[in-house]
Amino acid sequence: MPNFYFDYRDIFRAPRLALSGKKLFIQTSGFVLGYLGYLFLTYTAYLFSEISISETWDSYGLFPLYDFVFNNWISWAIWGAGVVFMLVSWLLTNTCVAKVTYEQLKGDEFYSAKEAVRFLKKNWKTVLLSPLSILLMFIFLLACGLLIGLLGKIPVLGEIGFALFFGLPIFVVALFAVYIVFVLFNSLILAPAIVGTLPEDSFETIVQSFSTTWNQPWRFFLYTGILGVLAKVGSFIFGYFCFRAIQLTIWVCGIFMSDKLYNLIEGGLAYLPYNPSVTNYMTNLFAGISFGFQIPAPSEGVALNWSGEIAAFILGITFVLIGFVIFSYALAIISAGQAISFVIIYKKKEGENLLQRKTDEEDAEFVTETKKGKKLKLQSELAGGSE
Repeated sequence: MPNFYFDYRDIFRAPRLALSGKKLFIQTSGFVLGYLGYLFLTYTAYLFSEISISETWDSYGLFPLYDFVFNNWISWAIWGAGVVFMLVSWLLTNTCVAKVTYEQLKGDEFYSAKEAVRFLKKNWKTVLLSPLSILLMFIFLLACGLLIGLLGKIPVLGEIGFALFFGLPIFVVALFAVYIVFVLFNSLILAPAIVGTLPEDSFETIVQSFSTTWNQPWRFFLYTGILGVLAKVGSFIFGYFCFRAIQLTIWVCGIFMSDKLYNLIEGGLAYLPYNPSVTNYMTNLFAGISFGFQIPAPSEGVALNWSGEIAAFILGITFVLIGFVIFSYALAIISAGQAISFVIIYKKKEGENLLQRKTDEEDAEFVTETKKGKKLKLQSELAGGSE
């Protein structure tokens, strides 16, 4: 990409790069898939707590996101599996978006979502195993701490040994464990960008996660902070236009449909989660700033016939999907921005421009074209010799 500065100025490309049908489709599809898995497992968790689906629906609807009332560990485990499923879906989706962004930065505007999925099939293990390996390192250190605590119970020698070795190595190892937790959370953001731009194995991805956190912490956090602001502003602007588009549709169609349309809209709004604090945050530019738009609260007891109920349900699902697209745009800004961020940071750390590096696909394509060229040349020489 021309005029790539390899500094903070490039981060501001993220909202524009993320605002493409291809990236929004990838990010939204992954988010919807992850959320459906979470929704299914959460409802299953409530069933194991002897709470019926109808009761859960009446309490939470499509958004069982807070005030959990599970009464056994199995339900909590199932719910946790839903959270993990959504996290895995998010990581894999971010990798696809990062890959598309990286190819676009290199000048390939036609790198498709299908190619990104094909790339993910080859590298999904790296994306997931990297944070998992870091987590296992932390768990191992915790196990060592438990062992030290067990040895500390030995009379006389236990307390003296604990005191003698508290400074070194116990405190140093504990400090390293805290650092590992720090790197673990960073790797959840970094791993998709690393794999999308630098398709190496899990070990190299882990090394890059530690290296980035240790050698370029201020750049990483500065760029991530900028991306957070850009994601909020970008999704707010996108949401504002979506809101006005819906308003325009209601105004135009309501000229003839009048109360019928308004009742359908009210019925559809009932499927949205209405939490004033969350709604105000999402519909205002920033918290504490009264600049935004207001989604009307759904009314109770809207009278609809059976066809109206079906139409209201379809409208409700449509409203939810529109909200998911808006939220996915914010995620896409972060995903695309992290790919840009890692290209910059890698240049600062290693001195190599990743935008000039050939990928495995490009190398394979070059080899294929070379073989075809040699074959055609040989055929022409044979044809010339036979004449």
